[in-house]
Amino acid sequence: MNRSEDVKLPFMIRMSYTRDLFKARTNEENTKTQYGLTGLIPKSQDLAILTKLIKEVSVAEWGDKALEWLKDETIKSPILDGDGKQGKDKKTGDRKEGYADHWFIRMTSGENFKPTVVDKKRNPIVKEEDCPSGWYAYVVVNAYTWENTKNGKGVSFGISLVQVAKEGGRLGGTGGADPDKFFDVIDDEGDAPEETKSGKGAGGLFS
Repeated sequence: MNRSEDVKLPFMIRMSYTRDLFKARTNEENTKTQYGLTGLIPKSQDLAILTKLIKEVSVAEWGDKALEWLKDETIKSPILDGDGKQGKDKKTGDRKEGYADHWFIRMTSGENFKPTVVDKKRNPIVKEEDCPSGWYAYVVVNAYTWENTKNGKGVSFGISLVQVAKEGGRLGGTGGADPDKFFDVIDDEGDAPEETKSGKGAGGLFS
């Protein structure tokens, strides 16, 4: 495996699946437990810094022939098309919210290397609700190569640092519903009525 140096992307990504920054999850094959984040990038954005990293680690791993392999997709790229099949929900087949007209990258880190997440003033963010999907952030990433019998050759992105920079409309993938979407603020109306204080529990609804 070849790994690049850590690089701060010069542009913000829109965060998706931020829940994985705070709790490592096991992949579908049950082979790896990792932290992660998906980053959405408008298709108008210049991705030269990412393609440079991909080319460098690919050539270091497989030689100059890797450049041709990247073109014909023998080497799987970590830059995915939000307008393609990868941008659809596997269960419903619907386009994921926010993915249209965007590229996206999945970034991961091993279960023993939890990414550091900070706010604009570099204060630590430790709660998922303070870093919701749909907000924008600067990230520090690296590229690394991999090869196996099942999937062939490929490059993936690792992530080490996240700085939340700007709020945005919330997306799915936060690990919970947005209470602002469903609930109004409720004024305090005093103590509960006596008839609700029987202590019978939920079973009392059926008596």
